[in-house]
Amino acid sequence: MTVRSIAPRRQRGLTLVELLVAIVLMLMVTMATVALYSVNSSSKRTVDASQSLDDTARFAFELIGQAIHDAGYPGAVPEESDAGLTRRTLSNPFDLCVGSSDTKPCPILGFDDSKVASTQGEVGEASSGGVNSSDSLAIRFNGASDTAQARQQGRGNGSVKTCGGNSVALTDDETQLGMSIFWVATYKDEPELYCSEEYYQPDSPAGWKRLSNPMARGVEVFKVMYGVDCQGSPCVRDGVPDRWVSAADVGAGNWPYVKAVRVGLIVRGPPGSAQAASGDKLYPLGKDFSDGQTADGLEFTPPDDGRLRRVYTTTFMLRNSM
Repeated sequence: MTVRSIAPRRQRGLTLVELLVAIVLMLMVTMATVALYSVNSSSKRTVDASQSLDDTARFAFELIGQAIHDAGYPGAVPEESDAGLTRRTLSNPFDLCVGSSDTKPCPILGFDDSKVASTQGEVGEASSGGVNSSDSLAIRFNGASDTAQARQQGRGNGSVKTCGGNSVALTDDETQLGMSIFWVATYKDEPELYCSEEYYQPDSPAGWKRLSNPMARGVEVFKVMYGVDCQGSPCVRDGVPDRWVSAADVGAGNWPYVKAVRVGLIVRGPPGSAQAASGDKLYPLGKDFSDGQTADGLEFTPPDDGRLRRVYTTTFMLRNSM
């Protein structure tokens, strides 16, 4: 009897079970890859946004700090002789504004919860609807000119500028002092720190130029507190800040005795820049500093909109005593 052997044959294809297992494994690998990419992408957006917020705050503080350091600057008198004249002396124009220091900067003036109109001389108004109860801060200063002729023509030498970068000339006329105003406005649903500048320019029709331009995008809250040199009643002044108060509590006539300014910002990033929602309250001037203060806007509850937010706070000393 002959027995036939059957040659072995290789399996071709997959069984249904093997196919399903392979599909599941591929899906798991794909999902893990997508999740890892999503996490990395979200982290990158957050890191980029964080760096952008730091840069925005640094730039804003640079502008504000320079203006505050110039506050009350009496003016630089040229050293050189001019048309045979010896060194000139000019009276300090800030000596004339002390009596009106609660209505125009002498050298500094602020308002709580304030927005700024575009009209000349407007520096803010208390409780006028500032964005997120943001404040306004106005600063005046004298300029510098190289010659008497340049001074008479209202031409500065570029060493003293407004927040918008325009040169301010030396003057002995209080009405011709330079001014920088900081406040917050909203453009296309995005808050921005604005700079409104005024400077004297004889060749303009009104003799003055006033411009308002956004300086720092994403500044959602701008709060200011003032260190006043006033101890006791009547005030005893020693050149050192004795108390920190809001603009409303500085007191009429005390603005020339503001010696320090504390500025707080809340800056926000673009949508999707936050990795997780946070309902924590933010304190633009710091939680410890805000305790016991009654001014509006010292506490901010951000909406759940997926934006990264950060608080930045610093203090500037005024260099030019009145």
